[in-house]
Amino acid sequence: MALMLKKLLAIGMLAIATNATAGLTTIEFNDGDSLAGWNTDRSTPSGFEIINDELVLSIDGADSPNPQGVFYDTQGMQLQFGEYVNYLSIDMFIDSDNWLDGFRYAGIWGIGRNSANPSNVAGWPILEYQGAGAVVPANPAGVATWDNLGWGADVSTLFNANAYNNLKLWVTSGSGVQYFLNDTLIYTDTSGDVDYLSGVILNARNYGTSYDVKFDNLTFGAVPEPGLFVLFAFGALMVFRRHR
Repeated sequence: MALMLKKLLAIGMLAIATNATAGLTTIEFNDGDSLAGWNTDRSTPSGFEIINDELVLSIDGADSPNPQGVFYDTQGMQLQFGEYVNYLSIDMFIDSDNWLDGFRYAGIWGIGRNSANPSNVAGWPILEYQGAGAVVPANPAGVATWDNLGWGADVSTLFNANAYNNLKLWVTSGSGVQYFLNDTLIYTDTSGDVDYLSGVILNARNYGTSYDVKFDNLTFGAVPEPGLFVLFAFGALMVFRRHR
């Protein structure tokens, strides 16, 4: 019977893994890849190109302040998916040696939609690196979260300094929008405003200083929700118990 349980779990894990990867697209930003699908969001950064198999977004401090207003000092590029997406992740290099306290820097924005009114943007789930005290004076340096209520009171310090970190958004029907940093859940938006993502924005804040942001491995698509494997494992365990 133990062998039967192992087989059931193995089949279940294979099914989950197959379904999870079959609906995913990964853009590796290899040299020679096209960026033709990307368009300006708010205002165009001074650079947005693939260098040494990494996507590099460049901010030129001379472009700030923007003559159109402070709103346009956030510079970035967006990509529309053209399909149902509930999973979005990217690797971003956090340069904690040069990204100073007191300022917002870079991150990933999801373009959230609600099925009841898909023509309008329903929300902007955001994961962003901020220096200490950038928004809330008492906050340490780390990754902050944004939902329709604004920046969260807490900032996650679970980042790796001067290294690539994975930022992930996962929209689930039961739990809402889940925000992950390096595969650790750091926040959940349970408002129900967003039930899928129609695009992604990569951007950075221009506060008058020049710097680069490096991204890699943008992954998006439709994947099973986290509870599916738990349900399968529980069901397999019940079958095993009944046989015993």
